[in-house]
Amino acid sequence: MPQELLIVENLGKKLNHTNVLTNVSFTLAKGQSMVIRGESGCGKTTLLRCLALLEPIDQGRIVFNGETVSKRSETKRAFGADRLEIGMVFQQLYLWAHMTVLENVALPLYLQNGKNQKLAHAAAKSQLANLGIDHKAHDYPSQLSGGQRQRVALARALVHSPQILLLDEITASLDPETADKVMEIIEKIAVSGTSIILITHAQFKPAFASQLLHFDGSAWQVANV
Repeated sequence: MPQELLIVENLGKKLNHTNVLTNVSFTLAKGQSMVIRGESGCGKTTLLRCLALLEPIDQGRIVFNGETVSKRSETKRAFGADRLEIGMVFQQLYLWAHMTVLENVALPLYLQNGKNQKLAHAAAKSQLANLGIDHKAHDYPSQLSGGQRQRVALARALVHSPQILLLDEITASLDPETADKVMEIIEKIAVSGTSIILITHAQFKPAFASQLLHFDGSAWQVANV
C-alpha cells in the first residue's frame, strides 16, 4: 500500500475575517499527483500557499510524512531535518530581476543550511541542464522568453529535491505551443517520482494526475481520476 505523503484534515482559512477555505480534506500518497480546479476566487491559490507553509491555517491540520507541520495559527517552516521538502512555482514566477538565471536557481540552496556558493551553483547548473536551459545560466530573467522563465522557475523549485511540487496556473500566460512543452516537462518530473499538485482551469486531465480536488460552488470534493 502506498505510503501517505500528505494528509490535509478539515483545513480552514480566513482572510480579513472571511472564510476563504472551509473543511478541505484529502490524502496524497508518495508518487501520486493531484489537479485542483474551481471557479476564480474559491481559494485555490490560498490553499497552495497553506500547503507550502506560507500561510497559517485557522482550522484543521496538515501532516507531511507523518509529522504535523501546520495546525491552527502554528506552522513549522523548517521540517524533515531542516530540509525544504516542498517546492512551489507561483503564477507570477517571482524571479529576481537583478540576479542571473544561475543565481535565481541557486538561491534556495543558499538559504538551506548555509550551503556554499560552489556547491549551490553546481546543483543549480545540473538542474538547469535537466530542463534544457543551462545555456541561459548567465542571462537575466528579462532576457528570456516566457517559456524559458517558466523553466527557470521550475528549476529553482526543484533544486532542493522536494518531495512535493506545487504549481499555480503556471501555463496561464503562455501560448498553447509553449504551454504544451511546459506540461511535457511537468509530466517527466511527475514520472520521476515527485508528487505534483497543480492548479489549472484547463478541462483536460494531465496524464500524471491520479486525483482531482474540485470546488463545486459549495464544498470541496475529491475524486480519483
